[in-house]
Amino acid sequence: MRIQVAGVAALALQLQLAAGSPQTAAWARLAAHEPAAVPAAQADPRYEYVAVKFAGSSEGAHIDERAERYAGLTGWEGVGRLGSLPRYRVFRRRRGARLARRGAAGGGLDLDPDPAAAAAAAAAVLAETVEPLRSGRRLAKRGVVPAPPGFGDRPANASDTAWRDITDPLYGQQWHLVNTKELGHDINVTGVWHQGVTGAGVTVALIDDGLDYSSDDLLENFDYHGSYDFNDRTKLPTPRLEEDYHGTRCAGQIAAARNTVCGVGVAYGAKVAGIRMLSKEVSDQDEVAALNYAMDRNWIYSCSWGPNDDGATVQGPSQVIEDAFINGIQNGRGGLGSLFVFATGNGGGAGDNCNFDGYTNSIYTMSIGAVDHLDRHPYYSEQCSAQLAVTYSNGDNRGIVTTDLGLRRCTDKHGGTSAAAPLAAGIFALALSVRPDLTWRDVQHLAVRTAVPVDPADADWADVARGRRYNHKYGFGKMDAWRIVQAARAFEHVGRQTSIAAPADNATLPIPPLLAAGGPSEPVERSAEITRAQAAAAKIKGVEHVTVVVDMDHDYRGNVEIWLESPRGVRSQLAAVRHRDSSKQGLRGWKFMSVKHWDEDPVGVWKLQVRNAYQPHHAGTLRSWQLTVYGESTEPEPRHAVPVVSDRPEPPPQLGSGSGSGRVGRATAVMLAVAFFVAGAATAALAAVLVMRWRLRRLAATHWEPLQRMGRTEIGDDEVLFSAHALPGDTLRDDDDDDDDDVFDYADVTAGASSSSVVKHARTRRASADADDGADRDGGSDGTAEARRLV
Repeated sequence: MRIQVAGVAALALQLQLAAGSPQTAAWARLAAHEPAAVPAAQADPRYEYVAVKFAGSSEGAHIDERAERYAGLTGWEGVGRLGSLPRYRVFRRRRGARLARRGAAGGGLDLDPDPAAAAAAAAAVLAETVEPLRSGRRLAKRGVVPAPPGFGDRPANASDTAWRDITDPLYGQQWHLVNTKELGHDINVTGVWHQGVTGAGVTVALIDDGLDYSSDDLLENFDYHGSYDFNDRTKLPTPRLEEDYHGTRCAGQIAAARNTVCGVGVAYGAKVAGIRMLSKEVSDQDEVAALNYAMDRNWIYSCSWGPNDDGATVQGPSQVIEDAFINGIQNGRGGLGSLFVFATGNGGGAGDNCNFDGYTNSIYTMSIGAVDHLDRHPYYSEQCSAQLAVTYSNGDNRGIVTTDLGLRRCTDKHGGTSAAAPLAAGIFALALSVRPDLTWRDVQHLAVRTAVPVDPADADWADVARGRRYNHKYGFGKMDAWRIVQAARAFEHVGRQTSIAAPADNATLPIPPLLAAGGPSEPVERSAEITRAQAAAAKIKGVEHVTVVVDMDHDYRGNVEIWLESPRGVRSQLAAVRHRDSSKQGLRGWKFMSVKHWDEDPVGVWKLQVRNAYQPHHAGTLRSWQLTVYGESTEPEPRHAVPVVSDRPEPPPQLGSGSGSGRVGRATAVMLAVAFFVAGAATAALAAVLVMRWRLRRLAATHWEPLQRMGRTEIGDDEVLFSAHALPGDTLRDDDDDDDDDVFDYADVTAGASSSSVVKHARTRRASADADDGADRDGGSDGTAEARRLV
């Protein structure tokens, strides 16, 4: 049953995309002439690649000169720039080949017996870093995971659901926008819409598994020029696999149009671009290019993915990918800086902590966790000191209603921190639509200043600077669209970023083991001081981010807790116990980050505490650690103009709205495609019947004589050899990340039944189907979860 349903959904999607519309056809014609985002010379599997970051000026001619000299000295072939990173160049050599270098005197070639030594010598003179470029990497989506066995300046009310004639049939079920049952437990957005703020002028790029731009909910808000498919190396980010629904659902949360399809997006006037990267393995070159793709057009990048959330992985971006983040915040949006919004992760049930994810604990990203419809912490949402804020996602059997794959398809079971990140990105789009001149750090300050503490009974809330509160589960609190947009209107730009790095402390001290489970532990305590003179030299007004780089040996890495205490007594938990992390590799220069000290005075003694806190008899050694404080300078940030995007001529718009001629044409094309498919299938079935009847006649003739000799025994009419029952069509798709995922066509809702009855009927059909394949599902669930951790 599951395979049949999946096949129907895949066929419907392919027919839809093949039929298309005038607009999608025009995009397809444009896409045929688009150059590759990553040159073919940088993606040939016969070669190995390195990225070289050259020292000195970032002027192209200067770097190209150095690159040419580097190639001559090492024998590596230069194949161009790495993405849009100004000081990087990519070099390659054939796998297993010996290198040649130019002779120092005559310019001829001689065999190099030690090419690695030659490359190292050249790098010492010309380059800052030389880094091998990886390929074959998979990043995990952070979608729904199966569940285990009051505040607002303008509270929502029941009349909001009828505001300004919103006719989307499932808008009333979008509790995260307007919660009419638990008042105040929503993002408080309708007051912003009343002011005419809908995200217009802002494009949010979803780095994900594609985007169904042909959907009636997304077609008018799709940004062709900001999109690219890095998995299949083509312009349009078409979902090609059955599981490629994740990006479309996230896009619907942000910019689903006001129409008669599903629901609306939080910023339904914004544009969404699709950057497809999660459906296949990618290389470092792909990831670098994706993070900076069309970065003057794509103002916000919504990233609901990261390393595996299994409670044992420690993984982050390589140096070249971190430099892509830096390039984005320095040069994106004309110098105002790209906004990178990341989901914290769904490993909460596995005891994971988002400080072991180098994407979420970066100072250049905004890490967003989840709360459920009652403003409580869902079990899956990870906690850490890098978490900035939270917003809504699924919990307690209530999911997020959004767009799904198909012309007019919807789902009410989207969730995980995958749903929280795009919801936050949509709220940031609202803020940028009223203040497009905000810098990337301005927006982080807005998120901190406007967040609303929730779940006040939780014991982890702590008082921090400027009367705020912080919780490792919730960050500074939940996001409130009304508050952040109003604050954005009057926001004064923060000063430029500055930093103070304390000297590295090469302690090399043992971390004593626990003597008994649950017993007391003896910690290693170290300190670093930031003086008033250092603060004056850095011109720092207050703390923003604090990073701690730790080098540690340990025979059970998950046994360790690490705490950082500020001079004002605020304690950040940098590392929490992770029961599943039994690695003996320790930590090799791992960078932890905390936002808990935001706006503190950095002057004074900072203390680090490292201790074993889980199982007895495991020990390690703290080799070194280094503290760096980033903050706001007294010097102003240089002003940058908001980029003006000039497009090539857009494809002709569809005539009319709602049921216009474009939609009629597309419907006609789909009907014709279906008719041809049905005719072909009927012809094939008729041929098969004729062949079977011919074979049966031959078989009957062959066995007639033996049957006569046996007394002409006949099979009685009441004997049943087998039965075949035609299964009714089912629009449901059984998603691996959520066994209760209900996906339905809008036609089901409008056929006379209410949306709730449609869902009830869908669940009844799902239960019947799942009863048949339950054993298969139970046996394979672990493998599916490991292959694609949807957060």
